[in-house]
Amino acid sequence: MISIEEVKERYIIKAEKNGTNDNITTDNYRFCLNFNESQNKFLTLQLQNRGIDDVRYIQKFLVLDKNISPENTSENKVNFKLPKNYFDLSSARAKAQSNGCQALIELVEVQTENLNEIMFNEFLKPSFDWREAPYTINSDQLSIYKDNFTIDSLLLNYYRYPNQIKLQDPENPESDFDSTEIEWDDKSLDDIISLMVANLDMNGGNPRFQINTLRTQK
Repeated sequence: MISIEEVKERYIIKAEKNGTNDNITTDNYRFCLNFNESQNKFLTLQLQNRGIDDVRYIQKFLVLDKNISPENTSENKVNFKLPKNYFDLSSARAKAQSNGCQALIELVEVQTENLNEIMFNEFLKPSFDWREAPYTINSDQLSIYKDNFTIDSLLLNYYRYPNQIKLQDPENPESDFDSTEIEWDDKSLDDIISLMVANLDMNGGNPRFQINTLRTQK
């Protein structure tokens, strides 16, 4: 398992390559900010490519069938609070029942602008018979819209945040790193470090950041 200190050393070596950023100094606080921003950006880039081979590099961040109980219920919808480590949605189903019959129903994401039209459309509105209901994501929650049936729980497939590195003493920019585990393999780490160097170059006005950013998208 690679340590945070080893990742920082690789970052400094890459940033100083060919003398472009000689004698770079990065305190641990700025390194944490840059690493966390870059690994989140890298995960976003991989999710944009989901459905192709690149998605296999982020499979460890996929949480399957997270069972979530309702937060609250109104007349035509049930709200479920998203997990604290929620990063992006994969898919969702729900456990529902009507007249003593229980079943899993598929959930279809809709835009709130189209919600009224969907709720009054005989072919698109929530239906226990057709095992389908629309949902929206809003205010850190997932809202499932229903008709004459109840929704007992949400089964959520989602991508979580990678471990965010931090300092033992947040008030000291040169504090030691805490024991947070780096979750990426070497190949992904190389791309994340390239993004970190791109951030450094961008902030310093170095045109090299455009090249490094393109590399991480290939």
